[in-house]
Amino acid sequence: AGSKPELLAVLALTNGLDTPIICNGFKDDEFIRMTMLARKIGKQIIPVVEKFTELETICRHAEELQVRPAIGVRVKLAARGAGRWRSSAGYRSKFGLTLTEVLEAVEYLKQRDMADCLQLVHFHLGSQITNIRSIKNALTEAARVYAELHRIGAGVRFLDVGGGLGIDYDGSQTDFESSVNYTLQVFATYVVSRAKSICGEAGVRRQTIVSESGRAVVAYHSLLVFDVLGVSHFDRYEVPPEVPADAPQQINDLFGIYRDLKKKNILESYHDAVQAVDETLNMFNLGALDIEMRALSERLFWALCSKLLKIVREMDYVPEELQGLEALLSDTYFCNFSIFQSMPDSWAIKQLFPIMPIHRLNEMPSRRAVLGDITCDSDGKIDQFIDLRDVRNTLQLHPFNGEPYYLGAFLLGAYQEILGDLHNLFGDTNAVHVSLDDGEVNVDTVIKGDTVREVLAYVQYSADELTARLRKDVERAVRAGKISLTESRQLLRFYESGMEGYTYLEEP
Repeated sequence: AGSKPELLAVLALTNGLDTPIICNGFKDDEFIRMTMLARKIGKQIIPVVEKFTELETICRHAEELQVRPAIGVRVKLAARGAGRWRSSAGYRSKFGLTLTEVLEAVEYLKQRDMADCLQLVHFHLGSQITNIRSIKNALTEAARVYAELHRIGAGVRFLDVGGGLGIDYDGSQTDFESSVNYTLQVFATYVVSRAKSICGEAGVRRQTIVSESGRAVVAYHSLLVFDVLGVSHFDRYEVPPEVPADAPQQINDLFGIYRDLKKKNILESYHDAVQAVDETLNMFNLGALDIEMRALSERLFWALCSKLLKIVREMDYVPEELQGLEALLSDTYFCNFSIFQSMPDSWAIKQLFPIMPIHRLNEMPSRRAVLGDITCDSDGKIDQFIDLRDVRNTLQLHPFNGEPYYLGAFLLGAYQEILGDLHNLFGDTNAVHVSLDDGEVNVDTVIKGDTVREVLAYVQYSADELTARLRKDVERAVRAGKISLTESRQLLRFYESGMEGYTYLEEP
């Protein structure tokens, strides 16, 4: 539990008194008193000291309530993590006590005959640790701290290795930010064997190892399925058999470059085409070229790029200037979701998630695309995708033929739903809880997503008040003869129905 709401929920949901409840994060007086009251009714609750004043507050409430607490300390290790969140550990980490403060805490407890109450040593390297070496270094240091605290009289029983157990999002099994170079088995084996070895050397025969690997536990439980609404292409332009007689030299040049393009002259042709199309843009801005000729120059350029790309795909070595053609000519598949609501980490930190079609799997995908969501924000797109060797700028998809086409985004169970926001007032999606029992798939629960009424209420707008205001406008329009009575009723019914409808786009 890392906050008051989490603490109150956990206290009610832990039925057995033997279930350990570990309280991390900053704690105020009310939070700490609640942990001591929970301890008094038999809950195995351990507040972890993040700053020294918390220890003083714990001892004060324990004395007032006449309860013997179990206390943990979070230690700032010298070891640092690996990956995007490596700054979560080390001497400058946000949480925890330095070793000097830990020793002061032990002495503080000894003065109150409470050294045996210090029962847990905790450290945290950060989320998504990509390299097993970082885990090894931190665990070695933490196990030594644990053994030393036992030596000087602390009643340590638990070694809490924190979180950080990562997910191999891209399948590469490397120390890349979206992968890990170890498995769950390797992690578990090393943690247990190293802790046992170091503590055994120090004569500490038994310790209970605790893990808080939230991402590794929950990432697999959630995925998002969304439909494609439409596609924007850049390679759909055909070259005319000839250019108009009054076309400027630049357009004639583009036509000639397209006609004469070969593998031997691709780089020269590309540079010449870029120069020609830039010149037509300058002429248009100066009023020396009409819009029809400007559009023709663009069609010729995109057709040339498409022809170039077909050649480039067959080449072993691609010149640097042409390596961006794939992304430049990629389709944009517009999809019925909000990245800010359902995949905020993809936007905020460029987290890679596996994305793929969930049907038509017996067809070879022939299009290369990026994904755009339905928000009005230019950041509402996904243009980086997993690949075993590198990050891809496009995703291979099937041609969109107007029929329902669904994609799935996977491994979204960690943080995405709780971090999602209401950008453009797109609310929670519909959700289905599915379980697998002996190979049989069961749909346990269907949860409707937010309605427009509910989302408006989140931002302090009353749907009833909005409806009343629109009704007045409609009545004025009827009196002025701008709309018929029948049309006014249709408009209001449509409006009221929309208030109770889904925030995402729906098929008619």
